[in-house]
Amino acid sequence: MFDISEKAKADPSGLPEAQRLQGIVARADFTIAKTGIAGTKFLLEKLYGYGGACRKPLPPIEPGVATALWEHPHTQELVQIERELSGKA
Repeated sequence: MFDISEKAKADPSGLPEAQRLQGIVARADFTIAKTGIAGTKFLLEKLYGYGGACRKPLPPIEPGVATALWEHPHTQELVQIERELSGKA
């Protein structure tokens, strides 16, 4: 997204794509932030193999909340775009 945004400074035709990506990131951020540190760490663990459980006194993420977060359309859209852009799709 950064690279596309930077290129749009010189060529405004890239601006719609930068805005589309920003929308995806913003919606996912809004969704993930609601689950706090536990949700963020859960996603890091699921996607990259690190993150683990929160240290006390923070409670761990509940399994149902973790499943809902992973399956949420905003999360899935972000994961899909990241995989596509990184060539891992």
